[in-house]
Amino acid sequence: MRTYAGRGQIIPFSMLYLFTQEQCVNCPAAKAVVQEALEGTGIPIKVVDLLDVDEDLDFRMLESQIFIASTPSIVVENEGSLELLYSGKVPSIEDVRRSLGVS
Repeated sequence: MRTYAGRGQIIPFSMLYLFTQEQCVNCPAAKAVVQEALEGTGIPIKVVDLLDVDEDLDFRMLESQIFIASTPSIVVENEGSLELLYSGKVPSIEDVRRSLGVS
């Protein structure tokens, strides 16, 4: 299990989700940033089309009060609950690494 610096503390997480849409102009750049930032870390990344979210993930997002209003959005899973890290912007490689505690 990996950790991220959520809300000023190191919190374990087991999956990073990148929510995208076909017509999103910033999504390809966000995908490249996430992949480069996490390359070689073993951190699992799942790219999810916002229009094709499976029912289980959709329910867990609702349960965790995660509402994706714009893409790209980056969400981490922490022991079954989800937390939104970025929404509607392409973070820098350094920002992603810092947020996730990756050097």
